[in-house]
Amino acid sequence: MSPPHSPLEVSTQSAHQEFDLGLQVPAGLNLQQLFPHDRLLRLHPHWFISDFKEEGTSFSAAITDYVTENQSSLAGSLSFHSSKDELLRISMSGTVDATLIFLKEDDTLKARIIPKDGLIEDNDPILLWLRGVREYIRLYLKRTPVTLFFRLIMNRMILQMNPSQRKICMMITKITAVELLVIVLIVVGYVFFVL
Repeated sequence: MSPPHSPLEVSTQSAHQEFDLGLQVPAGLNLQQLFPHDRLLRLHPHWFISDFKEEGTSFSAAITDYVTENQSSLAGSLSFHSSKDELLRISMSGTVDATLIFLKEDDTLKARIIPKDGLIEDNDPILLWLRGVREYIRLYLKRTPVTLFFRLIMNRMILQMNPSQRKICMMITKITAVELLVIVLIVVGYVFFVL
């Protein structure tokens, strides 16, 4: 992820930080189609979302953080395309007390985080979440067989799992890749050195 810009003063009470996500945004990008129901919240790598409720633009959810093992709640509102350059505005309170805005500036995607209580620290959970959202949007900006395959895997399997299950799946996938590589090397070695 690109390094953050210097904090900009919004008002005397709060500051905001902007992040260039390094993605070229096409004219027809609709984030509302990318993030139905609770998919946006599930992109945080440490959160497991339960009891998600949505009423109009407002939402609430129970969150289990698998790193700290804390259970908490998150409530807020989602507003898509509220202005010309603003693609998505998420106002949150609870686990995260901030407003996250996705903007289109000069055909690139940027994110602005406005915390309710001061500046964002380097280990703030919203930064991990922002990175997950960025990678998910990247999958939808490219149309290759690989990205189509990964979209299917993400939407049907990975985002339905809790973080522990995701780590186990990744470990099994890496072990399987190493096993396949070893098998290919053995076959190639047999063909060149024995036959």
